[in-house]
Amino acid sequence: MDYREFVDQVTKDLKEVLSDEFQAATVTARQVDKLQGESYYGICVQPEGSNIGVTMNVQGSYEKYQRGASYNEAVHEIVGLIEDGMRNHPNVRMSELMDYDSMKSKLMVQVVPTKGNEEMLSGIPHKEQEDMSLVYRFVFDSNKNGMASTVVTNQILQQYDITADQLHADAMTNAPENFPARIRSMQEVLSEMMGIEPDMLPDEGGMFVATCNSGMNGAGCIFYPNFMEEAAEKLNGDFFILPSSTHEVILLPDNGAMDYRELESMVRQINETEVQPQDRLSDSVYHYDSRDKVFEKAQRFDERMQAKKAEKEHPKEKESLKARLDAKKKEAVNLEGGKKASHKAQTAEL
Repeated sequence: MDYREFVDQVTKDLKEVLSDEFQAATVTARQVDKLQGESYYGICVQPEGSNIGVTMNVQGSYEKYQRGASYNEAVHEIVGLIEDGMRNHPNVRMSELMDYDSMKSKLMVQVVPTKGNEEMLSGIPHKEQEDMSLVYRFVFDSNKNGMASTVVTNQILQQYDITADQLHADAMTNAPENFPARIRSMQEVLSEMMGIEPDMLPDEGGMFVATCNSGMNGAGCIFYPNFMEEAAEKLNGDFFILPSSTHEVILLPDNGAMDYRELESMVRQINETEVQPQDRLSDSVYHYDSRDKVFEKAQRFDERMQAKKAEKEHPKEKESLKARLDAKKKEAVNLEGGKKASHKAQTAEL
């Protein structure tokens, strides 16, 4: 049987093998639409009296079944995963779900690539930042095992009778408190991963890693209020932003040592070889101009600087061009005035 048939059959059989504590739960098969191409057809189990259910993508169990595992083995694996999820899932009261003033304290921001997510974004309040889009989630629980959250949709926005601007403002207030940004040196990150002292690792040239304290969907922290200014202070001025994934970004000082084209080539290669498709953010490299306080693609920054340089080197050419344009405008005005005078004279003669 194909995957959908497998899910439908497991959904029918699940009630017979669930533990007694979950026998009163409602079990359904449903389509789950998600960002980053992660939509799936899965099994939803909602405990009796609960407003939130556990929806499980059972693709992994189906693949084991395809490779030779028995149907019963696959079902018992799914039961174990679902029951673990149900025992640990947060219990949220309906009154809380219906009250935006309560829910806004659970807001976090997530940044995703705009390209490839257009259909989903059409039904989601979002704020575009270059070729990325900022979306908003309600987080019910977050721990070392993962995050229980739901994306805020246009339908949810209508139910709360709030605007996208208000949602964004509330997210910018609550997300930094719920999931504070962390900017750490690459040495510090590597030492934590490898379990050795930072001074035993080579200097990474002022490279920093930025994410939120949970590490999940942490790349969105770069759009927190004052993040850019604080990062510029830590990196001593302008810096590049390399989108490592949707979970974190790399900050690199713009000290003239690297060209943005080299950095873009590196980002593309890493995305193609090391980053899972669902975690990819962008192939672009971004830049923060600490003097003008501008976040933009590094290419745009380079073009802007080239234009400023040309303006300084050839100011007379600009003035000469302006003078020629002014002369043309004056000539056009005089010509129009002459036409009107001639028309009046002809009218008088008649």
